[in-house]
Amino acid sequence: MLTTGEITVDQASNTVLSFIDSGSPSESYETIILVHGNSFSNAVFKRLVSRSKEYNIRIMALNRRGYAGSTPYNPYEKSVIANEQLHSDEDKRQFFEQRGIEILRFIDQVIQRFDLPPISNFEGRRVGGTALLGWSLGIAFTLAAIANVDSDSISDETRKRLNAHLRAHILLEPAVITIGLNLPKDFWAPTHDPLIPASARASLFTHLITCYYDYDKETISARDQAGILSTVAPSPSRIPSMYTLTDEERTEIVTPLPQDMHFSHVLQEPLRECYLKACFDEKLRSSLALKNMTVWHVSGDRSYPFIWPAYWLVQEDDRKAGQGESGRFVRFKLVEGCNHFMHWDEPDKTMSTFKDIFNSSYT
Repeated sequence: MLTTGEITVDQASNTVLSFIDSGSPSESYETIILVHGNSFSNAVFKRLVSRSKEYNIRIMALNRRGYAGSTPYNPYEKSVIANEQLHSDEDKRQFFEQRGIEILRFIDQVIQRFDLPPISNFEGRRVGGTALLGWSLGIAFTLAAIANVDSDSISDETRKRLNAHLRAHILLEPAVITIGLNLPKDFWAPTHDPLIPASARASLFTHLITCYYDYDKETISARDQAGILSTVAPSPSRIPSMYTLTDEERTEIVTPLPQDMHFSHVLQEPLRECYLKACFDEKLRSSLALKNMTVWHVSGDRSYPFIWPAYWLVQEDDRKAGQGESGRFVRFKLVEGCNHFMHWDEPDKTMSTFKDIFNSSYT
């Protein structure tokens, strides 16, 4: 049964993050803590909640700052996001670090408050533990969390609890902008088109991002970025996810915030640093807090075109970090027939994918 709650992640400022929770599906289970993306609240994960018992996975999805129930950004924080020229690179790094620390504190407190099952062994396989999942823009926040697990603001006690619980970091549908890179020059995006009125960009984005797209298999196998990015028109073969929402669901889920549109551009440099550190810094990855954690890149093969360049670039970064060896730092899954909203349109296939990730995670 779905319940709601909030966690105080900064006592001094009384900053809280609200969340939805499926509750315990059994006595022994795995947990996924999910962080939503741009323009869509944590309610977008509600269809996973109803599958919690069947897959024996507890679903806990927080709302980022500014979304319903969570503390809005204060004027200074809003300024860092919106006014690029007014703030130093260090201001931006500190802002980004603080968002990551908030996520880490959230994880640590739910582990303690709800007595989440730690990682253990049962009949020769690993059970229990927690995965941190970022979806779309939410990946920027989970990367900031993992990259700052060595921060002086995080206690040794917290790191010990992460060691006992954190099994996976799932990057669900990242775009190049969520790993700190610019959109390819030959890619059309409504959020960057000056011919589209600024007031209409977010709305058009939320429609196109929920569509399905058909890609030529040869284009995919050849890693033909130009061919992929020329796929602008959605497929008519399946109704876009946006059009499956009731009016009530749309009101609850679709929440465009101005700061989300600026986030990945203004904070591009610290975001890139966090991506490289969180995924490929061998010292950090082998540290106490993260030594039991694997990293997974998961995308649907009918998603918005911008997921493909990111998929290939992360594979290249993984091979480079592994000195030619693939899968040493990041593992990859393509989910057949799914788009950017697989957790809404295909909740069973999505939960099955998560179960596979837990079953594949290793020390």
